[in-house]
Amino acid sequence: MKRSSILITIIASFAIACGGSAQGPASVIDGAEADLTDCSFLQKVKGSASDGDSNAAGVARRKAKAEAASIGATHIKWIVPCCTYVEADAYQCDTPDYAQASL
Repeated sequence: MKRSSILITIIASFAIACGGSAQGPASVIDGAEADLTDCSFLQKVKGSASDGDSNAAGVARRKAKAEAASIGATHIKWIVPCCTYVEADAYQCDTPDYAQASL
């Protein structure tokens, strides 16, 4: 078990050092147009799921958010938000420095 923890730490460190992101789909925030005024557009992202999936929309949205996270996006604005195929614009927004705000 200890080896697994060390291996995961090494892989995550390597990914971050190579410009990757250790963030996952859950870290990407849904944003409205008003939330994205000071953000940089990165690219369009997409996700899809099988028609037979009982939660096809959820699976497709998670795949799109995973793609957004992989390119460093912090926010996503849905263009096609439903069903077996979704599409969104991925943005990188400056996040507030909460450590400074608490001083």
